[in-house]
Amino acid sequence: MTTGSQASEAARQNAALSELADQDLVALMVRGDKHAYRVLVERYYRGIIGIARRMGLTGSDAEDATQDVFVRVWLHREKWRPEGASFKTWLYRVAVNRVIDLKRKPQFVDGSDLENMPDEAISPVEQLAQHQEFRRLRTAIKLLSEQQQIAINLFYDRELSNQEAAAIMGVSVNAMESLLKRARKRLREELKAMG
Repeated sequence: MTTGSQASEAARQNAALSELADQDLVALMVRGDKHAYRVLVERYYRGIIGIARRMGLTGSDAEDATQDVFVRVWLHREKWRPEGASFKTWLYRVAVNRVIDLKRKPQFVDGSDLENMPDEAISPVEQLAQHQEFRRLRTAIKLLSEQQQIAINLFYDRELSNQEAAAIMGVSVNAMESLLKRARKRLREELKAMG
């Protein structure tokens, strides 16, 4: 049973850990600190689910993939090299690879859970137009190559720099820029064809 002083000490420890930079938390995690690991999970969980969903996994599959990514991070924490890419880049690379592996397995993906909740501050007509535009964009993105979809996701949805996205994808910055350029061109063509 936890006493009040033990609970408040744990809360102080968690608050102190949440103030640390990623590299400090990772250094603690590599040494087996589960509290530091928990802070990293809380910090990046939603971002990894977002990547999984944008890459075509639906509800529970996206959550399962995200949990699997964090299990892999814990089990392979010794592989982290501080002189390499940032932890965020390394984590997103693990996530992208895991989702690609899962997508190679046959499964049904309808994308219905990718829709945004409409902004309640806008009129119903504007909400409908926004919803239709969003669906058209998601449909067009699904027509891109897998590499282009990943590039669009990392750059626009995750708001990573070309350099960070290139490191995650394992390509040069020039190749990343080329992927984005081709993806944007194809999206314009597809959206124009859709009217």
